[in-house]
Amino acid sequence: MRLLRRIRSASAAAAVGVVLLAPAASAAGATLSYTGSIQMAQGTYYFDQTVRGLFFVNGFYLNTGAFNLSASVPVVYQNSPYVSYSGIGVLPTGGSQSPVVGSLPGRRPGSNPIVLPEPETVDYNRFGLADPFFRMGFRLWKESRFAPSVEISAHAKVPVATFESGFGTGQWDYGAGVSLSKRLGGVFLLADIGYWVLGDLPELELNDPWSYIASLGIPLSGGKAALTFSYSGFTKIISGVEPPSSLGLGISFRVGRRSSLLVNGSLGLSESSADFSASLGWSIGL
Repeated sequence: MRLLRRIRSASAAAAVGVVLLAPAASAAGATLSYTGSIQMAQGTYYFDQTVRGLFFVNGFYLNTGAFNLSASVPVVYQNSPYVSYSGIGVLPTGGSQSPVVGSLPGRRPGSNPIVLPEPETVDYNRFGLADPFFRMGFRLWKESRFAPSVEISAHAKVPVATFESGFGTGQWDYGAGVSLSKRLGGVFLLADIGYWVLGDLPELELNDPWSYIASLGIPLSGGKAALTFSYSGFTKIISGVEPPSSLGLGISFRVGRRSSLLVNGSLGLSESSADFSASLGWSIGL
């Protein structure tokens, strides 16, 4: 029942955003979509225990062509208190045991796992609302025959969940980035680079990282579907720990004129990434 209440709360928050924006979107000739996803992730990270998480996200996406705005609210299930949810995703900070992680700055990345106390993870299964996330994008240059499309963006995670709840850091995270995209022949290329300012945990300082993404999209079935390969990563976030990086594979399908489905899987390449994750996402035009 608690999970259903959390999901209803997140869905209601997304619905309120859609209702408030729909008149403005219609007047401006923009498109408005309800977006969501269900994701499962599992990994040992650099701990001696397996961490599992399930994420149900509700949100909206507004696009005018030159400007876009999105917001999302996640409901999270976790079986361990040793990860934190930030603006850049799940971080293996140690959570309530972050002082243990923070006391090992001389640890060699990729070396032996950190042993954390066992009692807290016995029968630890929690659901809760995590921090909402907002993104704005502005197109500076429209794609032409010889030049890529250029977009700048700003991102923010609002600290609604407390650190003690296990579903947030209790701090603001914010950042900015630039994306380049271009169609070349029968493929679509995208490159994105960004910089993040991450709020510190009470006893663990987080470095402010650069993020980077490179992806290749291949249209299928005359543009009704697409296959996407991606690589993403960050510079160092936690001292003595390899930064997150992963490979992704996804396939998307158009459903009608303004809706789509996306099935995606990723494989972690470093000790601070989930070993694997799988997700189902959707965008429903309104």
